[in-house]
Amino acid sequence: MTANEIKKAALFSFGQNGFEGASLAQIADEVGIKKQSIYTHFKNKDDLFLTVLEDSLETDWSFLVDWIAQNQEQSIHDLLEENLYLLIRRFHEEDSYRFGLRMSFFPPTHLNEKVMQQVAQYESKFEEAFMPRFQAALSEDLIEIEDARSGVLAYLSIVDAIFIELVYGNKERAQMKLKASWSIFWRGVVK
Repeated sequence: MTANEIKKAALFSFGQNGFEGASLAQIADEVGIKKQSIYTHFKNKDDLFLTVLEDSLETDWSFLVDWIAQNQEQSIHDLLEENLYLLIRRFHEEDSYRFGLRMSFFPPTHLNEKVMQQVAQYESKFEEAFMPRFQAALSEDLIEIEDARSGVLAYLSIVDAIFIELVYGNKERAQMKLKASWSIFWRGVVK
């Protein structure tokens, strides 16, 4: 139970203060334990950070898989468009999602390689999650693209543009980019 409490407090601290601004002493105070007790569960601050990031990415992955399954009856158009709006909403409502996204853009310098490995694995899984829908739409002759992977990668370019605005800009610009790029993307793939 304490390890989960530590991770929850760390998620908030890393999310609010970044890696450098987060303090193990503050995290321990938040949980109501001594700083040394953190080392019972985590080797050091790096280990705690990477664990929290991995949990964040896994939580997002589970959410995405469940969400796609729950919306499998939607048209590919509606599923893809709704997912884009969902990204914006989750960024503003979910600490874990916001933390994972921010850390993928601003990892601690000394952990950059390890963070980017985790992010790359997540991105590959994200691609694979949408691949069946693109393959089905292509085989049903609903969209006109070279191949399913090209469709997924083009779609993920919209996702990336939204992520950049969420991290560096604001919600309004993210929604503006979403509307403009989605409209052009869909016109380019629909038959």
